[in-house]
Amino acid sequence: MDPWKDSDLQDELVQMRRKIEKLETEKLLQGDEIRALKAEARSYQDELRSLNGKVQSLEEQALQETPAGNIGKEVRLRYLERHRQWMGRGIGKPGYERIKCGDRAAHRGRPVVDALLCLTGLITDREVYPDLYGVIPETMKKWKDVPEMIEITGFHASLQSEGRLTSDFQVPFERFLEVAKTYFSSMELRAAFRENNTLQQLQDELQNCYDKIVAANPRGRQDSSSQHNP
Repeated sequence: MDPWKDSDLQDELVQMRRKIEKLETEKLLQGDEIRALKAEARSYQDELRSLNGKVQSLEEQALQETPAGNIGKEVRLRYLERHRQWMGRGIGKPGYERIKCGDRAAHRGRPVVDALLCLTGLITDREVYPDLYGVIPETMKKWKDVPEMIEITGFHASLQSEGRLTSDFQVPFERFLEVAKTYFSSMELRAAFRENNTLQQLQDELQNCYDKIVAANPRGRQDSSSQHNP
């Protein structure tokens, strides 16, 4: 074999080995970089999940505190206005309105607020809420964006708390809940009140029944009728 050709071949092999080693080194470096990027991505995902959890917690806290805070404010304003009356002050129409709003806030059914009070552990007796509203707090939280469910369960609570709940209301109420529970989301349930004739008829029947019971027994009329006009 020609020694010059043999030398050239060896040089070429050396260069090829160097290129291979370089490629392998680059591959290792790229692998390290990919692993680092994946680790960074996981870190961002963990941080995002943590932030989402905090946002959800804050949203739930706001949902709990805002309505309850409004109710508390109305009750305290009633207390102060009544004391002004006791002092002989002229409270005028605004004062009487505050007293009326405070009475309503203190005595009428508040399905969503009361559900949140139970879910946060402020009310530990698990039988109180379903006895008043006919559903468990978890269900009402799911329905918090469905005005029709809030209204009808509020009617149930008002009648139950005043000892005026009758079978004329209870029987269609149970059927009403049975139909409502067939919908898995609040969005579907809201749409159903526009599309489901059975649900609409039961709602109308319960509204009419509630009005008849209130009209037949004026006791507590003001607090109960305020369900129509929160």
